Amino acid sequence: MFRNQITVGGVITDLISPRYTPAGIMVVEFKLNHQSDQQEAGAQRSIELAIEVIAMAKMAEKVICAGLDRNIEITGFIAKKHRLGNQLVLHVCDVRII
Repeated sequence: MFRNQITVGGVITDLISPRYTPAGIMVVEFKLNHQSDQQEAGAQRSIELAIEVIAMAKMAEKVICAGLDRNIEITGFIAKKHRLGNQLVLHVCDVRII
């Protein structure tokens, strides 16, 4: 079995009001804006990107408490946003407020 785990830090943007599943689980969606300098093939590379993120239950509560424009580090996994689509979203397993 292959591993699907990502850790990335950035700033919370585009935080959407929470919604609830039919089972009553809180879901919050937002974007994580990331900027960093990375080494690749012996050269320095500037990275800027925005990742769509979804957090559920206790992780959603932590994101809501952190609020907009907060620096956080997320560990999670990548999955399709919709079953039939190709757009990817990062699902949160752990949030650390920086």
